[in-house]
Amino acid sequence: MSADSEFPTPARPLARPSIGPALAALAPRLLFGMRLAASVCLALYATYILELPNPFWAATTAAIVCQPHLGAALQKGRFRALGTVIGAFVLVSLFALFPQERMAFLTCLTLWCGLCGAAVVLLRGSASYAAGLSGITAAILFADSLADPSAAFFLGLTRVSEIVIGILAAAIVMLLTEPGAARLAFADLMERIAIKLRAGFLQTLVQERATADMEAARRDVVKALTPLHVAMDAATGETASLYARRANFRLAAASLAEALVGWRTVSHHPFPDDTDTTGLRRQLAGLLARINPARPERQAGARAQARQVLADIGAMRADSVSARLLVDAARAVAACIADFVDAVVLLRTGEGERQRLPFQPPVIADALPAIVAGARAILSMLAVTAFWIATAWPSGPFAVAFAVVSTLIFASFADEARARAADYTMGVAVMAVLGSLIYFHVLPALSTFPALMALLFLLYVPLGMMQVGNWHSALFLAMSISCLPLLGIGNPVAYDPAGYFNTASAIFAGSAAGTLFFVLLPPPGPEWRARRLIRLSVRDLRRLMRSGSRPDDRHWRALLTRRLESMPPQASPEQHGILLALLAMGMAIQTLRASVTDGEAATALATALTALAAGRTDAALAQLETVVGRAGTSGSAASLAVRAQVAVLSEAVARHAGILAAPASRIPPASSR
Repeated sequence: MSADSEFPTPARPLARPSIGPALAALAPRLLFGMRLAASVCLALYATYILELPNPFWAATTAAIVCQPHLGAALQKGRFRALGTVIGAFVLVSLFALFPQERMAFLTCLTLWCGLCGAAVVLLRGSASYAAGLSGITAAILFADSLADPSAAFFLGLTRVSEIVIGILAAAIVMLLTEPGAARLAFADLMERIAIKLRAGFLQTLVQERATADMEAARRDVVKALTPLHVAMDAATGETASLYARRANFRLAAASLAEALVGWRTVSHHPFPDDTDTTGLRRQLAGLLARINPARPERQAGARAQARQVLADIGAMRADSVSARLLVDAARAVAACIADFVDAVVLLRTGEGERQRLPFQPPVIADALPAIVAGARAILSMLAVTAFWIATAWPSGPFAVAFAVVSTLIFASFADEARARAADYTMGVAVMAVLGSLIYFHVLPALSTFPALMALLFLLYVPLGMMQVGNWHSALFLAMSISCLPLLGIGNPVAYDPAGYFNTASAIFAGSAAGTLFFVLLPPPGPEWRARRLIRLSVRDLRRLMRSGSRPDDRHWRALLTRRLESMPPQASPEQHGILLALLAMGMAIQTLRASVTDGEAATALATALTALAAGRTDAALAQLETVVGRAGTSGSAASLAVRAQVAVLSEAVARHAGILAAPASRIPPASSR
């Protein structure tokens, strides 16, 4: 928070600019640089003690795993170990299956790297990282063991051991120097989301009409879904206690989608009946105002208060469709805020019961970007392999390996991938030049291990500081990763000028080839991705309406929530609103199918959904009116629930009739699962 006071202060003479704030801003970056250097040196020292042949792989792993936050580093280290083991197992298996058939071996290895490239985009967080490391490890082991395939198994064991040492070294340094700030950052993020959700919904209740500011506020909360999962991944990796309670945070994130649907319903519903809802709105606003999501750990009974408000809203009676919609939306918002309050208290105090997460069906927002990433990895590897075979280049296998590295490591960055890959290649080139000076003029003068450690500190501290900055961070990441493989620090250190230039040219050529294929086969653009996510969602909604049976409602919620998270930052508020409306429509359809099971109302509902799936929105709206008439106009809870869901569905159909009536040929045939 700002330290500036809201009250006026007496005029003071102008002072010279202070360098204190600038130094304070550099302190976290300096700490990370020192942590990075310490991790590299500790890993190198451990491999020297154990007399492993290539200690630079352990040190390089420590440089890759080291992260600004403890939880991210530990989580990344665990998944790197998993990905490394899987990649080593795959390569050893391929050598065993194809001991004499090089073309079959290369084909299967290429397909494996392409599969890993697709998985990098399909998966999220550390699982995506593990998928990329599986392909990278297989490619690197291929380059190391090609000269003697019979030693692939023992080489795989050695390489896995070196990588695990690097992971442990980075984890030890992080545990000793990082207090664990990721959980606090996650708590702050959840607190801000809960505050925005509460404030925006209260404003909607008071004003009774949607405004541009309210739409922007809801869009901000929707856009928070993506960083919420990233922060959750980092926070749960810090301690075993938080990892065991990760279901608490996932349930809170799931409740946010339902709260957003309720908020949208209140904002857009025309409330056509004659019931005056002013008093009810004030009553609901008064109840929600009793929940204060700001610093709940400092409030006595904050969690109990939130649950009591939720119970009070649930006990309220609704005697009209408008009242039913308002109460249901307020209950969803109150439940979400209560879950967020529980999660914030758990993160800041450690107090909270462990919850169980129901089975979550696996969903894929859009398979096309993953297919593009897999094809890019395959084509880049095939191109470099063909060049290696045609020219009989001795360092060709290493060029193949680093082509895989550059295509997999940035595959999940969407429209930023090409720029990051270009920076990465530039970083490799800069490190090759700087490394030649160190290799030929500095390393030969060093005769002791402490001198080598001092050199690495002088090199890695500035690289670490720049790596966590905002200016071309991928360039300095490339320098950190490629430094030790270029220098080839072994046990003992050997100097081979020809070997250095061959290795440097292979690393640069492979990285440049990967960057080239990001230009030739770029990821889909943000506007195109946003439109495609909407088209896929409309297609899946039509499938849902054509389905005679009632599908699992958890799948629809998970699928549309994942697509909301996958919307690019450049997407317009209207595009976010369309996806949210489609989510609300699917939820309403499933609720209606569960409630209206027989009689003329069920027949009218089936006819309405069939017409809507065919794009005949006017006929669908007419049949929905028939559903309301057949369901009855009594004030019973069942009748009000049906009429309320019909109102939600009718409003969304009328608002987005143009999209729902689009020809079926415009809906892509790709699978969404």
